[in-house]
Amino acid sequence: MVEFFFWLKNEVPKKSKDLTEMSSVAKLEEFKSKQEFYKGHSFNTIAGFGPNGAIIHYRPEPSTNLQITDESTFLVDSGSQFLDGTTDATRTVHFGTPTKKQK
Repeated sequence: MVEFFFWLKNEVPKKSKDLTEMSSVAKLEEFKSKQEFYKGHSFNTIAGFGPNGAIIHYRPEPSTNLQITDESTFLVDSGSQFLDGTTDATRTVHFGTPTKKQK
């Protein structure tokens, strides 16, 4: 997760249209799959930008896939299965300056 958020922190300022909810899920899986005892995800990753982050059990699809920018919050709920245990981590971040409403 640390590598993923570090990567995002450096990618968001580039304003790439290719940096989306769906591409972020793929990148997170890439980072996790390189860990020695990683066996797979324990549930499908929830990655929601802006208003999509408020949808319970949201899963990005081509029709809802938003670009990740520094203008709103980004929620990631990710679970992994490792040889020695299972994880479930939920984080909400903002790569810019959140408004009072966003806080």
